[in-house]
Formats: sequence, structure tokens, C-alpha cells
Amino acid sequence: MKNVINSGDPAALKLGEVMLTNLRKISGGFVQMELAEAKEGGRGLSAAFVFNQSDSRFSLNSVRRAWQPATPSDLEAALGISVGDSADWKIVDGQEILELNILNPVATFDGRDYPMQVQIVETVEATDWQKANITTAAKRKGKDGDYITHMGNYIFTKASIVFNTPEDVYLKPDTSKSVSTTVDTETGEILL
Repeated sequence: MKNVINSGDPAALKLGEVMLTNLRKISGGFVQMELAEAKEGGRGLSAAFVFNQSDSRFSLNSVRRAWQPATPSDLEAALGISVGDSADWKIVDGQEILELNILNPVATFDGRDYPMQVQIVETVEATDWQKANITTAAKRKGKDGDYITHMGNYIFTKASIVFNTPEDVYLKPDTSKSVSTTVDTETGEILL
């Protein structure tokens, strides 16, 4: 199967569609790919969306993203596209970005095609980065809403790119807003 650059619009992804949106140059000569997939999520169709669809703060489906570092030559071989320095790299916010927007990308390995998908696993165990960035990493009710918790703990997402059917895991949210954290009164640091 052939991957076609600019075969889709990331703002118009429909449920079940996947898009390899871009590559970003990172250290060590690697690139980091970003994959986006429109997923229904753990709750199914949202009543909040149905009754507020004219409000841009609500969305029908959640576009979930995952990132994967790659060696440029291996990525070129697996995807059949050129990502070398002669490609249309642009500087965006100080970083080199190659916009791809490949709809339903497929990686080829050992003569077989593998559709790329995003797998979401929710957990209460934060990575070091998530601990340091709770305000942007913890799950919320909407873009700027209250934090969603599970058994009193913040919920974090581990997103990955998979070649099989994703086995998404969504934690059951608490009904109350309680979060079991401690704040260091001297530094203001949030401790988990």
C-alpha cells in the first residue's frame, strides 16, 4: 500500500481514521513521528457534544496522538517516503518540522503491510515528565476543565503507535473531585 503525502486534513479526521501528521527532527540524528487517530473514547458518544455541538469547546470524537522516534533511513524504508534534508522541512517555533498528513498510513516490514494505529492506556502512574507537568499532562473534563481522577489519583495517558488492533484501556473516573496530592507549602510544588 502506498502512503500519500497530504492525502488528508488533520482537522477533518473522522472516527477510525488515522493520520501521520508530521515528523520533527530530534537529537542524535533521529526524527519523531506524530500519529493522530480519531477515537470514540471510553464513554462512547458524548451527550455533552450532542447538546453543545455548535460550541467549539466540544468535540464528537477525541483525536488522540502518539509519538515515536525513528531512524530516518528506516522510516523511509518502512513508509516508502523521502524524509531526507531535501524534503520540505520547515522551521516552526524553532524546530524542524516536515508536514506529512498521510491518511491511514501503513508501514511495510518483511514484505507485509501493517496499518499504523494509536493505542491509549490510562494509568495513575505518572512518568517523570508527567509528574513535572501535571497541569498539562493529567486528564481533564474538556480543554480547561476540572481534573478527572480515578480512586482519588490523577489519570495520565500512555499513548503508543501499534501495528495490531489497539487494546485501549480507560480508567473509570471518580464521581467526586478529590485528588490525593500534597502541596509543599514552602515551594508550592505538587507532590504525588
